[in-house]
Amino acid sequence: MKTAYKTLILLFLIIGALSCSEDFGDMNTPSDAVTEVNPSYFFSNMVQGVFDNYQRNHNLYPDFYSQYWANTVSGFESPRYEYVDGWIGNLWREFYTDHLTESLAISGQNADNEFAVDQIALSEIWICYFWSRMTDTYGDIPYFGAGKGDAVTYDNQKDIYYDLFDRIDAAVKSITGDTQQQNYDMFDHVYKGDVAKWQKFGNSLRLRLAMRLSNIDPAKAQAEINAALNGPGGVFTSNDDVAKVRMWDSGWYDYLHQMAWNWDNIRASKTFTDYLYNQSSVDEDPRTPIWFAYKVDGASVTKEEAGYTTYEGLENGYNTVPANSKDEHCTINLEGGYIDFVGSDEDAMFCPVMFYSEVLFLKAEAALRGWISDDANTLYKAGVQASMDYVGVESADAQAYLDGLPDLTGSNETQLKQIITQKWLANFPNGVEAWADFRRTDYPDITLPIEGVSGNSSVAQDTWVKRIRYPDNEHEQNQSNMPASMNTTQTDRMDIKVWWDVADTKTKGNDGLMNSNF
Repeated sequence: MKTAYKTLILLFLIIGALSCSEDFGDMNTPSDAVTEVNPSYFFSNMVQGVFDNYQRNHNLYPDFYSQYWANTVSGFESPRYEYVDGWIGNLWREFYTDHLTESLAISGQNADNEFAVDQIALSEIWICYFWSRMTDTYGDIPYFGAGKGDAVTYDNQKDIYYDLFDRIDAAVKSITGDTQQQNYDMFDHVYKGDVAKWQKFGNSLRLRLAMRLSNIDPAKAQAEINAALNGPGGVFTSNDDVAKVRMWDSGWYDYLHQMAWNWDNIRASKTFTDYLYNQSSVDEDPRTPIWFAYKVDGASVTKEEAGYTTYEGLENGYNTVPANSKDEHCTINLEGGYIDFVGSDEDAMFCPVMFYSEVLFLKAEAALRGWISDDANTLYKAGVQASMDYVGVESADAQAYLDGLPDLTGSNETQLKQIITQKWLANFPNGVEAWADFRRTDYPDITLPIEGVSGNSSVAQDTWVKRIRYPDNEHEQNQSNMPASMNTTQTDRMDIKVWWDVADTKTKGNDGLMNSNF
């Protein structure tokens, strides 16, 4: 179970569930009955809710598609690009039925409360993050007017993005920091009520979303990047600013611990572990033994103790997984001291939202594109250093890795590939963001399913999954509002690109570089 107040809020939300269809299907008719609950309860629930059903909504899809993790259970469909409504379909239902409703309740019942300005702003920043996750997963979705009781049509992703920029800008600028303002305090599972850090997160989120537009709308991307960097409060400036969701305080929750150890459903991806040995002239990325271990007799042990010379991951995309997959491939290191995995006395574990290193890599890419005046190579190396510091690498080991890491050189495509590859490593285990970067740039080089794209998927053979299809219930109950080109289960394909994804891995040259990122 989660914390007691999550249980409390769910009791209130049961009223909303009863007003919807039997399987929570019609997201356009959420309950409006819960209007007098303390907004802190709503906020607590929606913050942790972004990682609800972690295995089904995240691990079985973006975590595999980013190739941070690989599947160890034969017959799992998603690693070979199949859609399973009982898994990822929960993301849609939970967002529209619960968390969008909570966000609207916070702003609605406090609209005239002069002491709730900061609370509304924080809720607005978070729901914008949640919205970005939803549209980046599906593409066009119901947005304008959604959650207010009336059926609405699906909106174009471009229009959604443009509106999110405006909303983030307004929310960041509205934060007062006045001590007279109501504060979420302990119910804020990201910054524990520190509104200045929320302001930085809002700007940093804007920076991330702006870079999504790099290939489809570069003028808007540049304008939004500079607005984010110059916004009140600025962007992240240290690892103290990292945005991550504190999961519940004791015991196990539906997160990577469960998948890797209790349920034994995943191992590190071979794609990922291979990159831990081929980037710097040092033999092994010093983050590797902190992140990973082998599981031997139920214990977390080093590669030497397990009898191996490297931390070896498992290939992605098996339908019938080799019998030795769990014994011979590495998993999360529960003894490595990485706070996000093993927790502390106060916090059991965290789900990553945005690292400081990501902000530095975003700035490095902006500098490479000539959109800001900073030095791209300096920012690139600083991003690697920030990740090393955050993970807990000894300073001498981090410096050795950096000394052996080539500077940015060559064409813009070559340099971008270097930036995105190191960003991908540093963003571990944030599979949602890593998958988005791969779709946008087609870097780093990852592999297609080892046993081929499933014949039951809607992804063409030898191509990549680009989005998640809409839930079955949308096809059954809301077909008239869906995009005409995707309003059947046959046309709602998972190889259709989202709006900002204009690159195509199949056009890579013999040098492994794209021709469409600049």
